[in-house]
Amino acid sequence: MHQHLIPNRTVNEWVDYIQTLHHREIELSLERVAQVYRRLYPDGMKCTVITVAGTNGKGSTCEIIASIYKQSGYKVGKFSSPHLVCFGERYAINGENATDQALLDAFTKIEQARNEIPITFFEFGTLLAIELFCVAEVDVAVMEVGLGGRLDAINILDADVALITSISIDHTAWLGDNINDIAREKVGIARAKKPCVVGMRQPADSIVEHCDDIGANLHILGQAFDYQTFIEGEVGFDEDAWSWQSKETERFLPNLPLPFSQGGEQVSNAAIAIAAVDLLEKQLPVENESFVKGLEKAQILARCQLIERAGFPKIILDVAHNESSVQRLRWFVEKYVTKCVQQPSFQQAVYEQTPMVYALCGMLQDKEIKKSLACLDGLVHSWHFATINNERGATAAYLQQQSEHLSSDSVVLYDSVVEAYQKITEIIDENDILIVFGSFFVAGDILRLIEQS
Repeated sequence: MHQHLIPNRTVNEWVDYIQTLHHREIELSLERVAQVYRRLYPDGMKCTVITVAGTNGKGSTCEIIASIYKQSGYKVGKFSSPHLVCFGERYAINGENATDQALLDAFTKIEQARNEIPITFFEFGTLLAIELFCVAEVDVAVMEVGLGGRLDAINILDADVALITSISIDHTAWLGDNINDIAREKVGIARAKKPCVVGMRQPADSIVEHCDDIGANLHILGQAFDYQTFIEGEVGFDEDAWSWQSKETERFLPNLPLPFSQGGEQVSNAAIAIAAVDLLEKQLPVENESFVKGLEKAQILARCQLIERAGFPKIILDVAHNESSVQRLRWFVEKYVTKCVQQPSFQQAVYEQTPMVYALCGMLQDKEIKKSLACLDGLVHSWHFATINNERGATAAYLQQQSEHLSSDSVVLYDSVVEAYQKITEIIDENDILIVFGSFFVAGDILRLIEQS
């Protein structure tokens, strides 16, 4: 397609347009997107490439890797999805979202190279990441895999290190209905003679078998590297500190800060992120101090994100939508409630009981709704369910049906997330806590409302 035939569009108009280019939202084939990639970059990307697959923790792991490299002085691109407020969030270079002009230039170039080839929304989005990072001449590109791994668009790239965070049952229509089959798809991002880092102490057999078959160098949590957490008051360590050690390179990192002020799975995510950086030491050297600074500076929206504003209730925002991620959210909320109660200002207040915990939840129909809600049973005093108004969204009434096993007697239904948030903020006390969780759609709506207010 010639340049003069490509119409002028805004970023949002381009985003709408690229959703119309293929009749299927997901097309599990790399042939078409690889063809466009070769037209754009026949010699491939010149930078170091790290790909991250898994069910939970991909976004957090990518952010930690990017933050460590940024603190070490490298120029780093991070591709993640979906976005919450603006499309440019998907493409961060040294922590800054892609500008509208950079996106418009990249949209135009890819559309010209694509010509007649039909590609999906996510395939176009992956090519955007490649184009933006190549134009910016990043030293390292950290790429979050969208769905699966083997046939995901990101797998057109040959990763210098491939990571698999965790695996649970998700996207069964595309990936399979058991852990071994899903793991076989995820490990498709591994490459011969290159490291494949796995954040599970007992990975599925299909991961080990595939790495053996292709000759990938497997590095498993608990075998090649490991971490240890410390309890409050232990001599020589700060409260909630942890340490990391490689059994292969002998690097030891003591007294590390908790990633995103969180424990549990986030420490495991941080451990595999550090392992990836450590394995690339020869081509991208990183001092020990940069690991500490990288963990301190890492930030990610809507993953146990605490929003505190004077005169408003405390909000804990999370995209958690399955059992393991909601368990992590519960850990964070319980710890925060305990911290609130210990504050002198709280003890001096008229408030005579622990803060009330409200939950605003909206979820997609195909998620682990019943199990996810059960993770917060006994913690939430008042449930507020909102309908997500798209074809995949669950209704508030359906969420209520799935919550009938919960102990709370207070359940309110809303037609939209926006309505729910507005009504809750009218009745909630500023000393109370509002958990917002269940979907990227919910988190995005709330972040926009908070920005506007």
